[in-house]
Amino acid sequence: MLKNRYCTVETLKIMGKASKVTMGPNIELLLWNVYKCQKKGWHDDFKKLGASKDLILLQEAILNSPFDSHFNGSVLHQWIMACSFRNIKTNIETGVKTGSTVAAQKQYFSASHHSEPISNTKKMLLATLYPLDTPKQSLLVVNAHLINFVSLEKFKTHLHQIFKTLDDHEGPIIMAGDFNTWNRQRLSYFNELARSFWLEEVKMTRQPRFSHLFQHLDHIYYRGLELVASHVHTDIRSSDHYPISLTLRTQN
Repeated sequence: MLKNRYCTVETLKIMGKASKVTMGPNIELLLWNVYKCQKKGWHDDFKKLGASKDLILLQEAILNSPFDSHFNGSVLHQWIMACSFRNIKTNIETGVKTGSTVAAQKQYFSASHHSEPISNTKKMLLATLYPLDTPKQSLLVVNAHLINFVSLEKFKTHLHQIFKTLDDHEGPIIMAGDFNTWNRQRLSYFNELARSFWLEEVKMTRQPRFSHLFQHLDHIYYRGLELVASHVHTDIRSSDHYPISLTLRTQN
């Protein structure tokens, strides 16, 4: 059965080396659910899209695969991966991964309280803190993959876990990921919480997918930053999610 294929890991791994001291004034970001790197061509697309980015937020990222060398040997980005489960047969771990040209001052990760049905796997959040070019300010980045095939109440429980990471941070924030907002109730509740933290959503022109019930699952919210540009790469087909590129700017 599927539930016997995975085991819980809930571990953190840091790879690569950051190339800058502070973040800003311009912050180039890539958000992408990479579908466990299963589709042909994803690595070439990833290298092309990520080369010029200051922040890269991945969901369904993997560890213990042939792609590890790209992250371990990086001299551009520090990579932090929070794993939530491991495939017993292949030893591949899955979770969320954040890459940054600046080394994180702090990091925190947490698995969802509830598990997905059948597979019995959990979803993960990773929060990282980075020094900005503006004096005495830090950027909080929350990379999250929200629980999917559960009741609205269990979804809300995971959502509150994620927003709890914002409680004590007074500076700029980026919250992004695959939020599995495939119905109006989920998205409405998410936006209600976002407003309570003064977060703005990045508005994007994008192409809905049948496999996502024609809803948008990937979102980016921000606070204390200026939005410059955003682009959804609908020409990239090496995942079941489109990559999203974004430019933000720090405020003096």
